Amino acid sequence: MWRIAWCNLYRDKVRFITALVGLVFAVVLMMVQASIFLGAVHSSSLLARQIDGDLWIVATGAANTEFSVPIPARRCYQALGVPGVERTGRMVVGFSVWRFPSGRQEPLIVVGTETNHAWLPIDPDLIRLRTNEGRGVVLDERERWRFGERGQPLPLDARGELGGHRVFAAGYARGMASFTPTPYAFTSYEGALDFIRLTADQTIFVMVQCERGADISAVQRALAERIPDVEVLTREEFAGRAWRYWVMGTGMGVSLGLMSFLALVVGMSIVGQTFVTGVLVKLREYGVLKALGFRNRFVAGVIVAQGVIVAAIGYLLGCGGSLLISHLAGTGGTAVTMAMPPVMFVALLPLTLGMCVSSSLAAAWRVFKLAPAEVFR
Repeated sequence: MWRIAWCNLYRDKVRFITALVGLVFAVVLMMVQASIFLGAVHSSSLLARQIDGDLWIVATGAANTEFSVPIPARRCYQALGVPGVERTGRMVVGFSVWRFPSGRQEPLIVVGTETNHAWLPIDPDLIRLRTNEGRGVVLDERERWRFGERGQPLPLDARGELGGHRVFAAGYARGMASFTPTPYAFTSYEGALDFIRLTADQTIFVMVQCERGADISAVQRALAERIPDVEVLTREEFAGRAWRYWVMGTGMGVSLGLMSFLALVVGMSIVGQTFVTGVLVKLREYGVLKALGFRNRFVAGVIVAQGVIVAAIGYLLGCGGSLLISHLAGTGGTAVTMAMPPVMFVALLPLTLGMCVSSSLAAAWRVFKLAPAEVFR
């Protein structure tokens, strides 16, 4: 059965390649859309997930880390008095503009954290740097080409002006690219207050790290009771709120899901049409098999086997193409973040097989109705 299926495909290379092209297109499009969705979920809640802490103290109703309103800075010290709290830190997030010596300007999201602890996976020594050239800021390495000039990446120690204050590139982080088109610039808490013009008695967020072994839920309730007019969220709660705001609240999730569905429809249409045409062309051959005594089950098995072969080859090629696109998106300095966990490859394999098998069965239906005697006409 498998040998007959392979011979049918091999001897009809045009239809074989057509079916493969349609399937590869569908697989690549579905994987790319799914990986963009997962990447959006991760990057839209990046700051919320990346802190080395357990709880966030935020303004009531804060939906994400990029847009929030200030809260009193003393909330940081109030939180220290709650049993189970080991340390607290303040974070400010706001917009500013980097002005280059050439006169070019680039908007930035300034993220300032206190340097008593590495709240983010960035060396505190880099963001606390302050020299005669100004304060140091850290950018994600993917932004080097965006901020570079004359076709060259932005060099280390590149100077500029941020919010009316002199700054320089103190270093580059990895995996800290912004979800929005506006990149992050990481600096110290004091520097960020100057860059975004926020008063010293205000902050945007307070991060809380609980003592080892402490009941985080109990500490969360105690903080909510002690500190008024704020919300106390776990890292997972705030991250979930952030990605739901950006991915689902803006319609991005629906758009990505619709594109994936259209890819499935297009793939099934191309593969199904190719299989149906192939069956109609070889209708007499299938009639000979039935005239020789082979049952519909065997004939359908041959056609389904063709679908499985196309699915296996097309899926492997589609996976390779998706990985290549993901690699190019990650190294090309684009703002698109793509995540391809192994579970995604496992989940899409049955979908691809099902798509090809259902198309094969639709093509086999014409053979089921074929009378063996028709081959002798």
